[in-house]
Formats: sequence, C-alpha cells, structure tokens
Amino acid sequence: MKFNQLLVKLPETAWRRLGDRGRFYRQSLILFLLIASIPGFITGVCIYFFGVGGMERDLSDMHRGQVAERVRNIDDQLAYLELDLSHWAFSPRFGSELKELDYVYSFQETYDITKTLVIVNGSHPLIDNVELFIDRKDPVLFKPGYYKLADTQVIQAYRGLLADPRSIYWTGRTVPGGVSRGNERGGGDASGIEAVTPADAARPGMDELTLEAEAAWEDAENEPIRLVHRIPGESPAPFGVLVVTLKQDRLASLLKTMTPYNEGATFLLDEGGQYVISDKSGGKELQAHLREEVLKRKERAGTFLWEDGGVTYSVSYGPMRRVEAEWTYISAAPVTAITSPVVTLSNIILLISTTGLLLALLLSWLASRRMYSPVERLIRRFDSDTGQAPRGLDEFQYIESQWSQAASVRRDLENRLNDQLPSLRTGFLFQLVQGHLYTHSEEHLRERMKRYGWETPGSRFYIVHFQLTGWEQEGRFSYGDESLLTFAAANIMEELAAARLEQYNVLNFHDLSVGLFVIMPEEDEGTELLSQLAGEVTSAVNRLLRVQVAAAISRPVDTISRVTEAYMELERAAGFRRLIGRNQLLNMQDPDNYDLPDGGAEYPFGTELELVQAMRQGKREEAEAAAGRFLGEAVRACRTETELQQTMLQLLGSIRHMMLESGVNPLRLSGGANLFGRLSQLRDPQRMLKLLKEKAILPFLSEREALAGVELRRLVEQTIEYIQSHFAEDISLESCADLAGTSSYTLSRLFKQVTGVNFIDYVTELRINRAKELLRCTDMKVTEVAEAVGYQQRYFNRIFKKQSGVTPTQYREMA
Repeated sequence: MKFNQLLVKLPETAWRRLGDRGRFYRQSLILFLLIASIPGFITGVCIYFFGVGGMERDLSDMHRGQVAERVRNIDDQLAYLELDLSHWAFSPRFGSELKELDYVYSFQETYDITKTLVIVNGSHPLIDNVELFIDRKDPVLFKPGYYKLADTQVIQAYRGLLADPRSIYWTGRTVPGGVSRGNERGGGDASGIEAVTPADAARPGMDELTLEAEAAWEDAENEPIRLVHRIPGESPAPFGVLVVTLKQDRLASLLKTMTPYNEGATFLLDEGGQYVISDKSGGKELQAHLREEVLKRKERAGTFLWEDGGVTYSVSYGPMRRVEAEWTYISAAPVTAITSPVVTLSNIILLISTTGLLLALLLSWLASRRMYSPVERLIRRFDSDTGQAPRGLDEFQYIESQWSQAASVRRDLENRLNDQLPSLRTGFLFQLVQGHLYTHSEEHLRERMKRYGWETPGSRFYIVHFQLTGWEQEGRFSYGDESLLTFAAANIMEELAAARLEQYNVLNFHDLSVGLFVIMPEEDEGTELLSQLAGEVTSAVNRLLRVQVAAAISRPVDTISRVTEAYMELERAAGFRRLIGRNQLLNMQDPDNYDLPDGGAEYPFGTELELVQAMRQGKREEAEAAAGRFLGEAVRACRTETELQQTMLQLLGSIRHMMLESGVNPLRLSGGANLFGRLSQLRDPQRMLKLLKEKAILPFLSEREALAGVELRRLVEQTIEYIQSHFAEDISLESCADLAGTSSYTLSRLFKQVTGVNFIDYVTELRINRAKELLRCTDMKVTEVAEAVGYQQRYFNRIFKKQSGVTPTQYREMA
C-alpha cells in the first residue's frame, strides 16, 4: 500500500521540484528531452554496423597492455632472482677462505655450505638446483652435497663458466656431468666426480663416490637456463662460481601467461636471436616464422598484425633487459581469440539501445540536473539564502546582474588603490634617495617602479632640489609654519610639473625643501627643460608665497641605483649656493655657476655607504674591498695630508655610529684604544687603512660571525637532543628543520659542519647502537627490537647487516 502511494506521489513531487527550478532550467530540460529521444536508437544501429572495428582495436590495445603487465611480472621475478644471487655471492659464507679450506677435516664448514645452498635452492620458486664449483688444485663441487671432481671434461666445463669475464650472467651452457642419484652415498664410477657427505668426511680412508655423466647438450631450445655468479663477489680474482639452474616448466608456465587466451605462441630470444625458452605452443614452424618476422623489423619493441597460415595474429614484442644481456620476448595471439566476443556483443548492443530508449527520459532528467549544477552553484554563491534567481529573471540574467555589481565593486577597489598609488610612489622614492634600497638589484628596483606605473626602459633619471629661503624676512610666516609653507610650494610645483612632464613625482621633505624626481627619455634634453621648469616654479613661488628659491638640478643618471648618489651630490652642492639673498639655480652639469671653497675635498659618500652596508650584512670581502676603494677615492680628492686625515676620521665616526646602531660597543672591540687619537697621528694612507681594518672593520665582522656561530651550534645541539629522545619515531631532516625554524638544506649543512657526519648517518648509527644494546642485554624478539628503534623488520635486517656485517640474529649469538 505504501509503495503504491509512493508511485502516485512521485510524479507530483518531481513536477513540483521542477517548478521550483529557474526558467532557464525548465526550458533546457524540455529541449534536452526532445533531443535525447531519438539518438539512442540511431546510436545502437551505428555501433552495430560501424563499431566492430573500433572495438577490435580497443581489445587489441587491451591485449597489448596485458602482455606488458605479464612481461613486467616475469621481469620482476628474474630481477629478484639476480639480486638474491648477488646477495649470496657477496655473503661471507662464500669468502676467500673456501679456496684453501680442508673440506674433509672441516666437516662442520662443509655441512654449513651445504645447508646454505639448500636455503638458496628454496628461496625462489623458479630455482631447480644450485651448484657451487671451487677451482683449486683439487676442484670440488657442491650440488648441494660435497663432491670431488676428477673428470677433466666436467672440470673444464665449470672452468669455462668461471673464465667468463662477467661477474654475473645468464647462460644456456650445460655441464656435461651431474650427480647420479644412485651413487650419492656409495659406489664408484668412471665419471670422475667423487661425492663426500659431512659424515663421511670425518672418517679417514672414506670410500670415493662418483657421478655418472649425463646426456650431452640438448637442442638449444630445450637447454636449461642458468644464472652464474663468480665468487667471492667482491674479489678481483674469483676462484669459483655459483650456478643456479631454473625450472623449465615453471618458466614456461610464466611465459604462457603472456597469451591469456591459451592460443598462439610465446618465447624468448637472446641477443643473437637464438631461443632461450619457449612455451612449446603453436608448433616450431609457427615460432620459426614468427622469429624471422620479428628479427627483420628495425623497431626494438612494438605491436603489429601478422598473418600466417590463414590466421591473423596480434604480435607483441620488446626487450627484456637482464644483467649483461638483453632478451627479446615475442607473444602472438590469434585476433579471432581476442575479438570473438565482439560479434555477440555487437548483436546485444541493438537490444540494449532499444531498452535504453525507454530510459532516455529518466536519464535525460538526471543528466540535465547534472549539467545545471554549475549554474545552480554559481547562483548559490551570489545568493546563499535562497539559491534561486528572483522571479521574472532567468538564471543567466540574474548572473549578469550580479556580475555587473561585482565589476562595479572591483572598479571601486581599483579606484581606491589608484588613490593610494601616489603615497606608495612617494614612500618608495624617499627610501631610494635616502639610501635604504642600496642592497636591491637594478632589476628589482625597475620591477618595483614598473608596478607603481613608471616606464623606465630607455630613460634617464633627474633630481631637482628646491630650497625655500628668506621666508622669515617678509613677516608673513612665523616659526612653526615651515610645514605649511613647504606644502604650499609642493602644490605649486605639482601643478607646473604636470603641464611639462609625463613621468615625475614631487617629494615634500617638510623642512622648507622640496624634491622633484623626473624620468625622461634618453633622446630628450632634460637639463634645458628642467631649467625652464625651475624658472617657472621660482617665479610662481616668489609671486604667491613671497619667498626666494634656490634650485639645484642633478646630473642625469642611467640606473636607478645611482639616484641615491645623485641626490647626495645635489644636497652637498646646495650648501655651496651664494649667500646673496635672492633666487639661484645650480646646475650640477655646470659647476661654474656655484662656488666651491678653495682647497675643498670631495667626500666619497657613496663608497662610505657601500662599506657601512657591507659591514651591516657581515660581508667581509665586500667590506674590505669598499674600504680600499674609499681610501683610493679619498687620496685622489684630498689635496693635503690634513684633509685626508679629516676624511678618514669622518669615516671612523660613521663606522662607530653604525656599530652603536647594531648594539655593539666600539670601545670594547678596539680594546679601549683611542682610535681617533691614533688615526690623527698617522701620515701614511695605507697605515690609516690598516688601523681601520684591524681595530674597527674586522673586529666588528668577527663579532657578527661569532654570534652567528654560537646560534648555529646551539641550533644543531637542540636538533641532536631531539633526535636522541625521539629516534624511535619517524623523524626526518625536514621535520627537524621545521622544529628548528630553518630550511632542510641549511640544517643539513650545519649538522655536517658541527658533527662531522651527515644527518642520515647520525640517526642510523644511533639506532643501530641502541639495537645492539637491546640485542645484548634483553630477550626481546628481533621484530620488537626493530620497532623499538624505529625500523620495520625487513629493512632493519638489511641496514643492520650493512652497518655491522652480520644479521641481528648472528650478532645476538656472537654477543
């Protein structure tokens, strides 16, 4: 009853929800339903007639992917076998002492070797048997029991394996002799192989045991595959080989997985194009034709369709890299085996499409809701309360109106930003002219000016300095009105500059002086234009404010970083104006229009700034170079010895001022010496420079480095304390760097510098030492010890053996 009521109410509920949607949604849904009613049937017919070929290609691609996955599986199995054999070859069990060992009297060692070979034999499902051949005066063979070799043919066969210069390699060569199951414990034979068991080895005069010769070499296709590793693994002069023979049936079963439809053929070829192994399917004739076809192709890997005997095959081939060799896998499967389901499937498609036509209305409704969801989310972002467009508007009309409001708000924000832009420009220029941006590169400064709206490429930069004088004589202004007077003059300059200049900025210093920063193209004659502008500003200020103006125009500079130097030069030149109580114009490119005092020396302010900034940043080489340049410029500028002394004394005062600002006591650094007195007594310029370096510059830099070194050592010590208390947890260099508040690179470099070892080695050594202590002093299991020091058991065994030379279990037995 309830189900029938639900069926009755469902259309009513769906229609009501449809009415709650917007007008655009309803119109789109109706159109979508009309369009979706017909294509379902047409699609089924088209797929039936035209989709078979596409599905064949898709299934062929799927087959190629399956083959690639199976090849990776086989490659992983063989790679694991290679790695495992290399591990055993480097084991101390197969060390150099085997060459001189008396296997008869050292029967315990003989038994251990046999046991180890049994372990190796069972370590991988592909291994059929493991042999150990030791070439010495009386060659011996473990298979896995101990045998003496007397047959020259057998010995030469094993020596042939040993003579190969490769440390590890794959081969199909068969040793013409093997262990006779019937003669392992007794009896003699002409094979020349004598078997000795550990029990018999303890008895003098034991019976000689021999092996029967096995069959000669089989066909190359049926030859067993062997993996050979010379021992000892690390020795430049090996004297034996470990030979692992693979199970042909197991490897053939792996190859069969490359043809998932149990038809076709799969086999491996070596570098010379010879068979390594085959799954014996498809017949030798098919394999021979397929091998010939693949070897003719230039591509090392690929997939192609190939026809043989009226059957079309999908062939996939490619390289399979092995140690010291490269094999080629070839897999061929009949296309009919891949595409056989397609015909039945294509017949079903028409029936499914017909059924799908009945579901088109429901699916179209669901799809339309899905397609409408982005519009609905966007409307909900605009109106989080209702999530619907107002009545009378479809969704897109509502979005358009909201978008217009958002655009209006954005324009309002842009206008506010533009209103603040002059303040940002002025603040940047104040920092620039006062030398606070000295350490910034030219590219960075130009990038900042570009963000502030200036165009600097192909331009030169000017500074015009205006000094207001005579303001107290007119009686119109009193003391305390300096800022008001300067503000009025800056406004006058702003209006006049706007009529003549494109890129400029007025700097109000609030001390009866105003600056004008100007950017002009290189081809324009800026000095003449600025001289005319200075004249207009002077006339306007005289007329409106009744004060005189002393204007100074800097030399043009091509780089932003030299603006500071130009401004400092301009300030110095402003002090050389004539005291005549009227307007003046000083042009730095024409020094004849202002007076320099006789015998005056030009002080290298720019180089002094470089020296002070280098000392602040602890750059020793740059500071010493700047001090040398300062002395050179001072010597060239000063005319007398007294002038040079005064210049160097001024430099010493600037350095001591910087020290005090940095929180360093200059008197302590100089050892209480009166540097001003000692400097005033020197006459030689180089001795002056030496005194400044030894008593001021270098001690300050050493003080900075010492403070930095103490902090860095404390940081490393805190890191070591954290490691020692949390080494059992999952700690890393990055996590320790985050705790120390620095980068992983910096912490790694400092850790190596302070402790002498890198971070990973320190943590590993700490964990291994703790593990040794637990193994010696407790009865904890190896897994528990691994967890206690922060390792997983498998990785713990490997890293413990790498660090100690033995496994954890062996170490506990030795302890």
